[in-house]
Amino acid sequence: MGDPLSHLLPTKLSPPRTASVLVSRSAALRKIERGVGGTLVLVTAPLGSGKTTLLTQWYREVGGSRLLAWLSLDERDNAPERFFSYLVGAIRRAAPEFDAYIASQLDAQVAPPLDHATTVVLRSLWNLGRELVVVIDDFHVLRERSLVRAFSYLLDHAPPHVHWIVSSRSPPELDLTKLKLTEQLVTLDGRDLGLDGEAIHELGQRLCGAALRAEDVEYLRARTEGWVAGVKLALLTAGEHASVSDALRKAVGSNHDVARYLADVVLREQTEEVHAFLVLSSVVDRLNGELCNALLGITQGPALLAELERAQLFIQSLDTQQQWYRYHPLFLDFLRTQLACTYGDRIPRLHRAASAWFAGHALPDEALTHAFASGDRSWCLELTARCAEAWMREGEIASVLHWTAKLTAEETFHAPAICVARIACLILSRGFAPASLALQDAQRRLQTASADPERERLARQLSRLALLHAVLSDSAPASDIELEASQGDEDPDVFMAGAVLAAKAYQALRQNRFDAMRRLASVARETLAGLNNPYMVGYTDVLIVLADRAQGHMKDAVDRCEAAFERASRGRRNPVWVNAATALANTRYDQNRLDEAEALCIEVLPLLSQAAVFETFAVAYLVLARIKVIRGKYAEAWQLLDYLHSVLECGHQTRFLAHVCGEKIRLSLVEQSPARMKAVAREFDLGERMRRGEWSERRFYDETWEQLGVAQAWVLMAKGRHDRAHGLLETLRASAHDAGCVARETALLAALAVCHWRAGDPSAAFAAVNRGFALVPRFGFSRGVFDETPGLQEVIVAAATQRKLSHVLPARYTQRYQDLLSLGPSGPAGIAPLPSAPLEPLTERELQMLKLLAQGLSNQEISERSNVALSTTKWHLRNVFSKLEVTTRTAAIVKARERLARNL
Repeated sequence: MGDPLSHLLPTKLSPPRTASVLVSRSAALRKIERGVGGTLVLVTAPLGSGKTTLLTQWYREVGGSRLLAWLSLDERDNAPERFFSYLVGAIRRAAPEFDAYIASQLDAQVAPPLDHATTVVLRSLWNLGRELVVVIDDFHVLRERSLVRAFSYLLDHAPPHVHWIVSSRSPPELDLTKLKLTEQLVTLDGRDLGLDGEAIHELGQRLCGAALRAEDVEYLRARTEGWVAGVKLALLTAGEHASVSDALRKAVGSNHDVARYLADVVLREQTEEVHAFLVLSSVVDRLNGELCNALLGITQGPALLAELERAQLFIQSLDTQQQWYRYHPLFLDFLRTQLACTYGDRIPRLHRAASAWFAGHALPDEALTHAFASGDRSWCLELTARCAEAWMREGEIASVLHWTAKLTAEETFHAPAICVARIACLILSRGFAPASLALQDAQRRLQTASADPERERLARQLSRLALLHAVLSDSAPASDIELEASQGDEDPDVFMAGAVLAAKAYQALRQNRFDAMRRLASVARETLAGLNNPYMVGYTDVLIVLADRAQGHMKDAVDRCEAAFERASRGRRNPVWVNAATALANTRYDQNRLDEAEALCIEVLPLLSQAAVFETFAVAYLVLARIKVIRGKYAEAWQLLDYLHSVLECGHQTRFLAHVCGEKIRLSLVEQSPARMKAVAREFDLGERMRRGEWSERRFYDETWEQLGVAQAWVLMAKGRHDRAHGLLETLRASAHDAGCVARETALLAALAVCHWRAGDPSAAFAAVNRGFALVPRFGFSRGVFDETPGLQEVIVAAATQRKLSHVLPARYTQRYQDLLSLGPSGPAGIAPLPSAPLEPLTERELQMLKLLAQGLSNQEISERSNVALSTTKWHLRNVFSKLEVTTRTAAIVKARERLARNL
């Protein structure tokens, strides 16, 4: 499955590369080592005090055999899900068995799942059971109070084998009372980090190449109070010849005054070329040689950077290849002040040049950052449009929304590509209300715009966006949406054309029009595939998988899932991968490969954010919740379901809310909690729906109607009202059968079997089980069916033991579901294949297909003769092959003629 941390920046999960010139900080290191025995070591000191360098030194030299996790924070970590994703990633990098997962913030109306995230992380830390030290650098960037409070809670409730080291420029707003009272807190401040005379002497020898005089060492220590940045600046200024005390003679005031003065001296000591290089290159946050060449119009950028690093001129390499560098924050601030004073008129041009370079090297976020800083709005619009097009192909919906939000409504409207991209991404990220407002605003502006081909094209695009909105938000009656691919679907904007076709395919799937769905999905895939649109191509794959599953074509679904995941795994963990991984997690769960499914879900959850449609989002949470129930972790299952419930409720997603209702009802059954079941039933009005006769007669199959009906059936069974439950389930089964939803009919037959079993009618129970197996003869009931139907395994084991199964269970099936079907340590007793079992009888439709097959007709000819869709014909023939126990067409024809000869 690849690296589960590949979506995280690796530079945040390990200490930075330190300068080659280091001095021993033995006293501070000893104090940290003493503190690591407790809960928290808190290091607070001003910028330039060497906090990161000290922690890096401890991490690499003193950390010892402990598990060590490192996390460097930045401003973006104020988003709770990002902070906890990186925290989990840092710990998992040190301890791969750490199994915490992070919920994704999917809707602005839903509070960030901080309580959930904190609880999950704490539970996983307690389960870890090994000594662990977590180092968190630059904690001062966290300004989100709720996040700081959540971390404070982590500290208070962490297990004794977990220790924390936190560095910050100022004392963080953590509640440290409990830690102080229990002597679990050790603090270091600027005085602990200050260089003493010995360290200054050692550093001076290394930087200046000669021993400092004792009076210079003392003067420097007193003047800088051992402040690392001030000492280093002074020594760099002194070089090999000048007197340190002379260099400091004119300095007055605070440490930062000293730093500004000395930095100025450092610049004056440089050649004109290096001086200009330092100041002008400070316009970017990180730099490399080629970028510097582009910014300054030079050719020696790489050589200058390498020379600056060798000279220890407050520059740090960011990678092992020494391609990317950054200036020390203190030095960078000073350089940017110099830039504004000396080259202020060049700053816009520098930003424009940086933007062009980053854009040319596929670094869109940095390109746009500098584009907007340049003030060149024309370039901003051009670059935003280019980036949005590329992002949409990859499904990077959040990036499109982030950068297009920086444009005015007027600018967006007059750039049609941006206008369409923004509205499409609002829809795809479930922002249906803002998408509707944006659509209305664009349509209103369009009415007053002058007529031209661009206006007409935008009008068509807005019409397509309205259709996309109607389908994905469930805001339009199904009858209002034309489900055939029309000439109007062709458009130069391939993404929009494909998206509309995919939306129509999704609507056809919702209406159980599987043939129409496959036609639309195929056209969408053909439209998109040749032009590098992996996001929408992957989405159409997911739709076809859903259709395969619904019709019982499980092998086709598995094969397509695995192929899509293999393609998506070649790149990074982007939305294309999220959709493919979620589909595969669902497949692995159904195959009872629970460890693989759980690992995929845990990886997917923090990546959902704005990149997933509700289908992907809901499936990821539902599958993980079911696995938690299997593991006996009921509290975690409730947390997952409650969070999913809150997000779906805000999005008015009644279809998936019905799934949540069913999961909660069954979880209440497993926990044997009638009070909880009653509360869930009341919340979803199940009793009132029953009184209104909602499930009194068969009707057009609808997923919401069916899921709520099954939930009510379990409520009835829990009350002992098996006759009413049977009637309800039979109504649902008949509707699923009429719609061709084989997977749901199979699950409903399983529920009917358990209903009969509980009512004391084993014969009817066994008959229902056999009817269910007949629908899926090659694969049998999946793990999902077992988990949807508490008690099913008891019925199947009894049927097999009493030799009442008319279908032979293959050995691979009993092996795969051994944990469900075994009667004890001896294994799946009574489930072995029954040699004497007769071949399974054919249905009337299958018998018709058999007769046509015996005539040697092709699939297309059989379809035409029987007046059945080709895809349905193939499905029936697969069932016939299975029942005849053959794998080739020739063998099937021979068997068919034998059967027909015996009047079978």
